Amino acid sequence: MQLVFRALLTALLCALALAFVPISIASAPPQDTPSVYVVQAGDTLFSIALRYNTTVLALKQLNKLGTSDLITVGQKLSVSSTASPATPANSVSASSSYTIQSGDTLYGIAMRYGTTMEAIKNLNGIVNPNLISVGQAIAVPNSISVTKPGLIVDPPVVRQGGTLMIQVARPNLASVNGTFNGKPINFTRATGFWYALVGISRCAKLGAVPLAVTATDDAGKPSNDTTSVTIASTAYLVDAITLPPSKVTILQDTALINREAAQLATIVNKYSPTRLWSGAFRQPLYGTISEFFGTRRSYNGGPVGACGHEGTDFAMPGGTPIYAPARGRVVFAGLTQVRGNMIVIDHGVGVFSAYYHLSAIDTQAGQMVDPGMLIGKVGTTGLSTGNHLHWSMWANGEYVDPMEWTRRIVP
Repeated sequence: MQLVFRALLTALLCALALAFVPISIASAPPQDTPSVYVVQAGDTLFSIALRYNTTVLALKQLNKLGTSDLITVGQKLSVSSTASPATPANSVSASSSYTIQSGDTLYGIAMRYGTTMEAIKNLNGIVNPNLISVGQAIAVPNSISVTKPGLIVDPPVVRQGGTLMIQVARPNLASVNGTFNGKPINFTRATGFWYALVGISRCAKLGAVPLAVTATDDAGKPSNDTTSVTIASTAYLVDAITLPPSKVTILQDTALINREAAQLATIVNKYSPTRLWSGAFRQPLYGTISEFFGTRRSYNGGPVGACGHEGTDFAMPGGTPIYAPARGRVVFAGLTQVRGNMIVIDHGVGVFSAYYHLSAIDTQAGQMVDPGMLIGKVGTTGLSTGNHLHWSMWANGEYVDPMEWTRRIVP
């Protein structure tokens, strides 16, 4: 009996001792360790960011998504509640929080914080800037592009072949004009601000370029701003192209090439003050890109050209339909010797697009086209070695990368 009592007492003491011993279990991972989330139907990067108290930009960086917002059901994403965008070197913190008030617009918030509407949209995953609501909390990136109060240069460092947007927002402005690297630029009035779009040549010299802006108020009083914009290099590819003898004849006719280039320049240097498009541009067709904008070319073993390819090429079968990427007015539709059957569309405020080497033209000069409207078909007319579409774009008379316009809303 005494032995039984001792055994029971020993067991009781062991149980009490174990009750105060920390039990080792699988603990939650530290907050800075990414977890895995499986994308469900209806999910967006924005909704996932809200759920995990992070940002769209942080999710993109963590998962190496680049600029794409595309996610698919079943896709595994790394998520972290402490993920945040990297802090710019010249900024105290990457972003601030702001709660939307009655009467707010994304543009007004951007100007108040000295940033851009596009930067706020990208940081918060906002697709439509008009769909914001009172009480909504958003992250506002600290400015790295504001030059002076009311003057924004976006982006602050622009690459060869890119498009620069300059915005001026001050009370009671009657007109705005300016020059970029000594060349006049045209400003257009929008709701609450003025803006200009400047194309950066694909072979522009690198470094600081002067920008001068004069804003005149309703009383006729001008105010002058001068600053500089940095042009950075773009790492363009180099391609060797072999042309058959029939095409070499065209290539060697420099008088013909220069004359046609001058005629095209006359078209795309015209300025109409009304912006006809809205939102990002669509692609005119979807297929394999066979030659990127700016690629430096060597023809038949000759020297590599100083300025690269004027547009983006899509290798597609002859007869493939080509659609207008944005609203605009057709200003040229006809046959040329170098570019073959060509269509040029004026989208307003100095922005033009063109389509070369077509087998068929399904529009005419003077016609208004909307995004998705059939304008022509892929071919191999002019100086071409096979069926493909060449797509060019201009801003303020300079060739720019058309694919940038599919990823960016300007203005």
